[in-house]
Amino acid sequence: MKMLDAGPIKAYGHELGFDLVRITGAEAFPEAERVIKERIAAGLMDGLPWFTSERAEVSCHPDALLPEARSIIALAMCYLTEPPEEPQDDQPRGRISRYAWGEDYHEIIKPKLKQFAEWLREYARREAGQELETRLFVDTGRMVDRAVAQRAGIGWYGKNTTILTRGWGSWVFLAEIVTNLPLPSDEPLQANCGKCERCLQACPTGALPAPYVLDNRRCISYLTIELRGSIPRELRPLMGNLIFGCDICQEVCPVNQVIERRLGLHQTKHPPVRAGAEGTAADGGKQQRPQIWLRKRAEFLPRPQIGGAPELIPLLSLTEEEFRARFRHTPIWRAKRRGLLRNVCVALGNLGDRRAIPALVQALEDAEALIRGHAAWALGRLGGQEARQALAARLEREEDPEVRQEIQEALSMLESRNQESEK
Repeated sequence: MKMLDAGPIKAYGHELGFDLVRITGAEAFPEAERVIKERIAAGLMDGLPWFTSERAEVSCHPDALLPEARSIIALAMCYLTEPPEEPQDDQPRGRISRYAWGEDYHEIIKPKLKQFAEWLREYARREAGQELETRLFVDTGRMVDRAVAQRAGIGWYGKNTTILTRGWGSWVFLAEIVTNLPLPSDEPLQANCGKCERCLQACPTGALPAPYVLDNRRCISYLTIELRGSIPRELRPLMGNLIFGCDICQEVCPVNQVIERRLGLHQTKHPPVRAGAEGTAADGGKQQRPQIWLRKRAEFLPRPQIGGAPELIPLLSLTEEEFRARFRHTPIWRAKRRGLLRNVCVALGNLGDRRAIPALVQALEDAEALIRGHAAWALGRLGGQEARQALAARLEREEDPEVRQEIQEALSMLESRNQESEK
């Protein structure tokens, strides 16, 4: 097969809205496979049942995904936008990871990948008379996206296990096109985090026990999104008011902080400005300097019903239908109503605002045992006569054994507090 010119390919990727477009070969990723299997054996991936050794054997071998694979087009799209206005009230509020402020990124990127593949098909026929074969991936597919991004020169591994790029920090979504077309490969970046370990030190739950090692079981993003059951009691007080995802290890990263300053994201009093175009055919799609203009891509702008700091107490009264109407087609949909309200209960317990007690008492009557149990924990944290009476009354009627245990623990917490205050 004829080696195709990558310049037009990269330029078209930029036209579609991808901020970084690089290429690597379709050889296997043996180091990534080794690390994944080690982490699985050590239990660090517990709670993700699909993350198996068998999956690693497929995801680290592009030819298992596409037998004729020759190249991988690695893509990155930055999702930084103007943050929402900070509320000027004293209501208890939660925090949502930045990537989830707007629309579901899968629904944004997948159509662009399909459009890219169609263009690539015509390009291959026109330039070399070749028939295209592809497999498209964005996050959920069987592809080791960070290993691809590192080898293609999209970025380097940060010590918090994210990919750091020169132009956009770690605030990027990754995607890949595996293809049978022979394309010239780019070189990996000669960059690393040096001696910096701010991300490890900042993680409140200790989910980063060593550089480049993530303990999934302690990660707040896992606890608030992927975990389907109860959040371990010992971790709840460490989660603060985070109700969906966590950006702490990214926020403290010096690379990210430089990017945010360049984009004006620390100057929220100024109106957002239009981002300039980047990555044109003239530069051959090479790695770009960071834009100094703030991106204003509509899909990633904060939705009014989400924002970055939603009011917590009203969320506890959401019905299933209201949850669906408010969060469908957003990343928050993944947590489901039961998961989100579980997280809200934990956040309210941590904030210590007793104005939340009536809503938490009502949550003790929710049809979902998961919500009732975490509401009981929060009431135990907030304390007071109203909380104690509600917990005792619910205990008499509660049939779920896990919820009964949560209520008993909460009542014991309140009793211990009373005894301390009497000394």
